[in-house]
Amino acid sequence: MFSSEKFTPYRLVGLAVLVELGFVIVPLVIGFWYSVNRVQFFQIRGFTGFDNYWRVLTSPSVANALAVTVTFSVISLVLTFVIGFGLAMWLERSNRLNGVMQAVVLIPYMIAMLVGSMLLKWVFSKESGLSDLVLAPMGMGDVSILADPDTAMAALVYNAVWRDSAFAMIMLLAGLKSIPAHLQLAARVDGASAWYRFRRITLPLLQVPIFITVIRLFIHLVNTLTYPLILTGGGPGTSTETVVLKMYRLGFNDNVLGQANALAIMVFIVNIALVAVLLRLFKKAGNIQ
Repeated sequence: MFSSEKFTPYRLVGLAVLVELGFVIVPLVIGFWYSVNRVQFFQIRGFTGFDNYWRVLTSPSVANALAVTVTFSVISLVLTFVIGFGLAMWLERSNRLNGVMQAVVLIPYMIAMLVGSMLLKWVFSKESGLSDLVLAPMGMGDVSILADPDTAMAALVYNAVWRDSAFAMIMLLAGLKSIPAHLQLAARVDGASAWYRFRRITLPLLQVPIFITVIRLFIHLVNTLTYPLILTGGGPGTSTETVVLKMYRLGFNDNVLGQANALAIMVFIVNIALVAVLLRLFKKAGNIQ
């Protein structure tokens, strides 16, 4: 009976559903249960209701982390997308030099996030980094990039842009390669300028790749932990402490897992809401069907 072909789709989807339950739904339910209890060292000490949520919502340090996250995510998203788009346009043509350049651009993305962040931390280090060798001859040997709030944020943004621009380039380059060549050729024969072809042919046909790239980068940047944890440690002070880093510290440094999970649940809800808003904006603009 169960070997019938009509049950084949259910058997194929069943495994994916089980994996989804095991790695997403179950941890989400456990996290919500922790968020409404007082939890210390993974031991539930008592039911608190929504007290953990209230503590998180009224915490000045969480508000600061939210502001840092917005600043970091927005700046990094804009720069990463623009640079990735520029690289994709530049490397669209197939030739030997562009093939080599594509490989060079992909190197930061192929390096693990942890290793890349540690590498940049060494580069920006005042004691032994390359930045000190560059700044010293200019009379700025006493400048420590990671010790100043403004330059530390700039270093954090640079870390994200340096690594993730390659991802944007891959996505958008794939979209550019999928545009039929005869459309560009016909427009060129008709005397259309490069800007007109870009605005009327390239951009409309890149609607879906642009949307996927923006959403993927947005989710990644808002929820990344490695960059602030490894490169700046959230410092100096809390000037580069993002929401995810704050969540990590609440859970593993302050041992208040209830508040950490309450913050995690709220971040999850905000992620879903913002992705829905972005999807609605793209639909309204006619960028996706």
